[in-house]
Amino acid sequence: MPSRPKVSTSDEYIKMAAPDTQPILQKLRTLIHQELPNAEEKILYNMPFFIFNNKKIGIAAYKAHVSLQISDDLSSEVVKFARKLGFETGQKRLNIDLDQQVPEELVLKILQMIEA
Repeated sequence: MPSRPKVSTSDEYIKMAAPDTQPILQKLRTLIHQELPNAEEKILYNMPFFIFNNKKIGIAAYKAHVSLQISDDLSSEVVKFARKLGFETGQKRLNIDLDQQVPEELVLKILQMIEA
C-alpha cells in the first residue's frame, strides 16, 4: 500500500485529502479551534493534531470516513449518544461516514472531555 505524501501543515493535509472528506475535516478543525482556541495545531504521524492540556486530538481522512480521535477514552455517555445518532465509535475515536453531517453537539461533548 503506498504511503501518504508528507505534509507540514493542516492546510496541506486537507488539500491533499479526497475531495469528499475535505468539508468534514475543515468543519472538525473549525469546531476544535472554536472550543479549544488555545490548542496548539501541529502535524504528528503525518496527520493534523491539536494539543491541549497535554492531550491530543487528531483528525484523519480515510476512504469511507473521517475520524476524530482523542488521547483519552470516550465516556460511556458519549459512546451511547454517538450510537444513538448513528455514528461508529472506537475506544478513543468517532468515525463520520462521508454521507453523514458532522454531529456538532457530539463533537463538542468529545472536546469538552479534553477540557476537563
